[in-house]
Amino acid sequence: MMENSDVVIRLEKVSKSYGDKQVLKNIDLTIKKGTIMGLVGKNGAGKTTMIKSLLGLLKLDSGKASLFGEDSWDLPGEIKQKLGYVPQNVNGFDGWMTVDALLEYTSVFYDKWNKKKVDQLLKDWNIDPKARFRSLSEGEKQKVAIIMAMGHEPELYIFDEPVASLDPVARRSFIKELIDLNIESGTTMLFSTHITSDLERIAADVAILKDNELKYIGELSALKEKYTEHMNLEDIFLELNK
Repeated sequence: MMENSDVVIRLEKVSKSYGDKQVLKNIDLTIKKGTIMGLVGKNGAGKTTMIKSLLGLLKLDSGKASLFGEDSWDLPGEIKQKLGYVPQNVNGFDGWMTVDALLEYTSVFYDKWNKKKVDQLLKDWNIDPKARFRSLSEGEKQKVAIIMAMGHEPELYIFDEPVASLDPVARRSFIKELIDLNIESGTTMLFSTHITSDLERIAADVAILKDNELKYIGELSALKEKYTEHMNLEDIFLELNK
């Protein structure tokens, strides 16, 4: 039973190493319902490791990760129903399946599936449902992965570099979709990206990962005030990583 029903994501003193290389060190993070949190860090800073630790995909060296108050390492089915995840690498799906078949297969794992919304996103993003997944461009594959995560209308989205392969038009459409979801349903989101301009459009809060630790967690507006109103997030990020 969770202490605070508003807390959706919690990391407590999480540490993770690969051999002798420490990637995460005593990470503490709490994200409440309805928050859009941006996660920023250089390539290799540990963003993907942090996300995989949160999802229970990696065994922690120490600390605890939880989603909706449940230990991430042993998430019950009803919690998984609330989660939508888009990995950084989307090439792990069965490439021989058509987009339609892949989405239908995915829908079987969820109690609800909004096919009308899925079909509309396919149309809006110009994805041929009869095309084989392996024949799609990297950007199109990323779009399909996003649609797969949205089909069951989860309460929590975790995105690992979801816009890296998207063209500017698709990125803008995707971000608008997320903002609408947050406004209409109070959906919680953790959004990892190196494209700081996109993050500024969508996230009110930001966490900055550097040297295995979270160096800043808080409101994006407060971070800008700490430096100067004339600096954008990319300038601040570069300043912090000097």
